[in-house]
Amino acid sequence: MTARRVLSIAMAAAVSACGPEPPLHGVVIDPPQEAPQVRAADAAGAPYDLDGERGRRTVALFFGYTHCPDVCPTTLADWAKARRTLGSAAAGVRWVFVSVDPQRDTPEIAARYARQFDSTFVGLAPRSAQLDSLQAAWGFTVTREVDPAAPGAYAVSHPAGTFVIDRAGRIREILMPNTPGDDIAADLRRIR
Repeated sequence: MTARRVLSIAMAAAVSACGPEPPLHGVVIDPPQEAPQVRAADAAGAPYDLDGERGRRTVALFFGYTHCPDVCPTTLADWAKARRTLGSAAAGVRWVFVSVDPQRDTPEIAARYARQFDSTFVGLAPRSAQLDSLQAAWGFTVTREVDPAAPGAYAVSHPAGTFVIDRAGRIREILMPNTPGDDIAADLRRIR
């Protein structure tokens, strides 16, 4: 093979590698929207403020509850896989679980729940009035679904997606439930 042929093959490979990036794996928010406030005390009583992440980290934010039988544990398990996949780049991401069940979830319970998936995950449990403000700001509702067959037992309907917030504090995408950890990691590498 001539040097000219090798050079043309290398140039063709370089050009094809410069093609458009693949699409993100979630629902892309275009144009990105400013993320509403999230303020709540963590398990140690220290205030957590989403605005404090601006310029420092990308944030994966999920509203759920610790008694959730399906979406919440699978989402946090997918997050844990994504964090492992990211390796050292995971330091640039904050993973925040926010409880929507103030009747059962305290800051300590929410933190313990989140940390069972990964010790770096943040678990927050806003009080009822704070949760009302979050629902209004983020545009979602929470509904308690009582089980008539089990007195006192209830489920909670809540948003099922993970909000991905860039370092400028803008919502860039919403990842749907069951997004594989590798896909989450790929998106987080791109969203800064």
